[in-house]
Amino acid sequence: MTVEGNQLVMDLQTMTWNDLDDYKKKYDHRVNPDNYAKRASMWNRCHTIGSLYREGLLDLKTLYVGSGGIITRIWFKFRPIIEMYRGTDYDEKAYEDWEYLAERLFEYTQSRGEVSRRVQELRESPGTTT
Repeated sequence: MTVEGNQLVMDLQTMTWNDLDDYKKKYDHRVNPDNYAKRASMWNRCHTIGSLYREGLLDLKTLYVGSGGIITRIWFKFRPIIEMYRGTDYDEKAYEDWEYLAERLFEYTQSRGEVSRRVQELRESPGTTT
């Protein structure tokens, strides 16, 4: 990943909110289009990678080694936000390939006994931790 890509990941990982209303006040695309552009850039990239994985064009081990947990961490952090927007601003299947990939990567990491504390926390309490 590029320096800019790593900065984007850090920007997303350090976002904080207390609940969905707080998220909307701080980060909704109608109030913070710059943040939306950052999120959409990463979310769409992860979804595309998930689509390529589902089509059999990428293998899980390569994605595990190459992503360093980013795909999984970002998914679990933003899952409640994406679920909130499904059916309103997004269609009901928005980002489903990213969701599928994040779950497969989590399972793969678990099977290797390598799930980080941070990923586990994000999975159990998404959104509110960095």
